Amino acid sequence: MKEIDIFSSSVHRTVDERVNKIEQANLEPKDFLDFEQYGYDYFDNDEFGVGYGGYHYDGRYKGAVDAFVSLFNLKQGDSILEVGCAKGFVLYEFYKRGFEVTGVDASSYAIEQAPLEIRKRIQFNNTSKLPFPDLKFDMVLAKEVLPHLEENNALNLISECMRVSREGNVFLEIQCAEDAGGQKMMTTWDPTHKTTKPKAWWVHELTRLGFSGAYNCKKLF
Repeated sequence: MKEIDIFSSSVHRTVDERVNKIEQANLEPKDFLDFEQYGYDYFDNDEFGVGYGGYHYDGRYKGAVDAFVSLFNLKQGDSILEVGCAKGFVLYEFYKRGFEVTGVDASSYAIEQAPLEIRKRIQFNNTSKLPFPDLKFDMVLAKEVLPHLEENNALNLISECMRVSREGNVFLEIQCAEDAGGQKMMTTWDPTHKTTKPKAWWVHELTRLGFSGAYNCKKLF
C-alpha cells in the first residue's frame, strides 16, 4: 500500500474558497432535494452556493491520467474501471489514449452529461456491490467516492474494488477531515457525505482489509 497524490495538478477549490462558499450560502434543507440526488444542483447550479457550481470538461485531468499510465505501467488496450465516475471526464482522458473504459455512478444526471464517446460505457449503480466478475479490470479507481457512503458500505466498496482488479491495481482518492470541526464542515459543504473520518482511520481500515493498491487522503477542511 502506498500513498500517491495523483490529482494535485487538477483544478480544485482551496480550503479557504470552500469556507467562503459555505459562509455565503443561505440554504434550507428543502433546497437540497435535487442536490442529494446528485442532480443539476449538485453539479451545475452555479447559484447554489456549495458543491461543484458547474462541472464541465476542460481537460483538467490530462496530467493525472498521464501519471496513472506511468505509475501503474498501463498500456493501450488495458481495461479501466472508474467507480463513481460522475460525468466521466477522467475516463474520457483514458479513452482518448486508447484504453478500454467502464464507469459506474449513482447519478443518472451525470451519466447523461458524459461525453458522447463514452456515455454508453457508463452504467448506473448506487450500491457498494460492483456488477463485474473477479479480476475483470487492469486498473480500478475511485475518486472522492467513499465518504458518500455509510461506513460499512464504504468498506465493502473498497473490498469490491480489490476483487474486480488485477494485481492490486487500485487507486482511491478519499476526502477526509481531521477533527470534529472539519467533519461538520464536510457535511455542510456536501450533505451527501456520510463517512467523515480522519486520515488515520482510513489508513487503519485499508490495512485491515489487506489493501495493496495506492491511495490519497484529501483534506477538505
